Amino acid sequence: MSLPNEPSIGETFGSSLEICYEVLLFLSSRIARLKAGEAFEYISGDPDAEMKIKDWCDARAYKLTLCERLPDGRWRFVIEKD
Repeated sequence: MSLPNEPSIGETFGSSLEICYEVLLFLSSRIARLKAGEAFEYISGDPDAEMKIKDWCDARAYKLTLCERLPDGRWRFVIEKD
């Protein structure tokens, strides 16, 4: 699913859970494992994921490289580690 200009995706995680503190903590721990320039792909079934992940990335100074709605209604995010 990567596009040519996307960073190298080091790990992917998908969840249908509503985004909450525990999910964000889990995502943070996964991003911390990446090398600089690598990215983490997160697929979310939470209908409010776009706003929640954008706000979370802004608050954490994470680089949100991609945010797109998939044909099945889920959200796909690519978050790059600086």
